[in-house]
Amino acid sequence: MLQFLVVSPHTEEDCSKVVKLTLAIGYLTHFHWGCKVGDHTAYAIIEAENEQEALLSIPTVVRNKAKAIKVIQYDPKDVQGW
Repeated sequence: MLQFLVVSPHTEEDCSKVVKLTLAIGYLTHFHWGCKVGDHTAYAIIEAENEQEALLSIPTVVRNKAKAIKVIQYDPKDVQGW
């Protein structure tokens, strides 16, 4: 399974709706939210087969604004001698 950083911006006006919809689709606790400090964006690392599957963690009303970035984690021995 691949890992994706999912970044989902939304407006302050849509915030309550987006949070409730994310709860309804079962992904509320997967995300970290910047809303309380004025950054109306949700962030998560999601395991998925591809970018499109990762984006299914986002409510459809804001999915077109979201992006899923494939990420990896390096092991210290992987970077020896770079």
